[in-house]
Amino acid sequence: MKISVRGPIISSNDQWIYDWFGIDATSPKKVSDILDSIAPDNKEDIIVEINSGGGSVYAASEIYTLLKDHPNNVVSKILGLAASAASYIALGANKVLMAPTGQIMIHNASAVASGDYRDMDLASNILKNTNIAIANAYKLKTGKSHEELLSMMDEEKWLTAQQAKEVGLIDEIMFDNGELAIVANAHTNSEGMLPQQVIDKFRSEMMGMNISGEGAPAQITNQVAVPVVSNQTQQKEEPKSMDLETFKNDHPELFNQVKNLGYEEGVTAENARIKDIEDLQMPGNEELINKAKFEDKIEASALAVEIIKAEKARGANYLNNVNNDAQIMNQVPGGDAPGSSKNNQSNEINALTNALNGAQTEEDDALSNALGEAL
Repeated sequence: MKISVRGPIISSNDQWIYDWFGIDATSPKKVSDILDSIAPDNKEDIIVEINSGGGSVYAASEIYTLLKDHPNNVVSKILGLAASAASYIALGANKVLMAPTGQIMIHNASAVASGDYRDMDLASNILKNTNIAIANAYKLKTGKSHEELLSMMDEEKWLTAQQAKEVGLIDEIMFDNGELAIVANAHTNSEGMLPQQVIDKFRSEMMGMNISGEGAPAQITNQVAVPVVSNQTQQKEEPKSMDLETFKNDHPELFNQVKNLGYEEGVTAENARIKDIEDLQMPGNEELINKAKFEDKIEASALAVEIIKAEKARGANYLNNVNNDAQIMNQVPGGDAPGSSKNNQSNEINALTNALNGAQTEEDDALSNALGEAL
């Protein structure tokens, strides 16, 4: 039974993200699932092949314990690099072998912290205790004192196969026949964990989870990015082709989640677009507005431009009509102007006054005659 420890050492909760992107990574669950699949009556050796720059201290500690606690004989083989957290995963085996071209690197744990001086003191104490815990695994294997091992970790020791054997971190050098001829082509390859921000963003957007990060302990890592040495030219692996149909068939649950998320965001965006368009309601532009809503499906900003153009054209047509009407009126022949309405009104008033005065005189004469007869 073989267990491959390659890539960064990560939390079990993050394993699926690395698998999704096709990135080598090792979590406690990945190791545990393999160990649990071994039948109780199967006593074959468990071979742990290691080529890792390290990662999460707590995840590596769990893997170390799983290997140490298993009843079968466990043999670890350091094929390339066992650095930082990966170095004590290798020590979880009953026997540690190392390729003559491999290396072990041990150093202090690290973390990112923020806060006042008390928070910094607390973070410092946590890291110091973490270093002691890591040194426990080295001490069990080598028999050296904590002081000596912590000093080596302070110095960040890179050990060849021969040096690692002298220190006692490994038991044997693989293929050791007394001769060593190595021809290698070195190139830089940064190997490490995905930033936590990338993991949180991917989980939040793709799975719809709420990632607050509040109250979560600081992630303590024991990891390094190093040059990789090989004895042949590496062939660049062609990226796997992924289209929509393949995505749907290979990951139906994730496909439905992405589809539902896209639908909800689409509905929200469409409702916002319709509302913005309705806010532009102006008399005379009903046809433009309805067309923007349901036919052209343009944004409110684009509709506003169309309305401005329409209003400008409508104003230009109005001015043209006024000018045309003025030209027609100018062509009508002129006549004598009517008399002053003020003079007419004066004449009418004088005629009415004379009539009333005449009537009053006749009435007075009749009254005088009637009095004369009576007397």
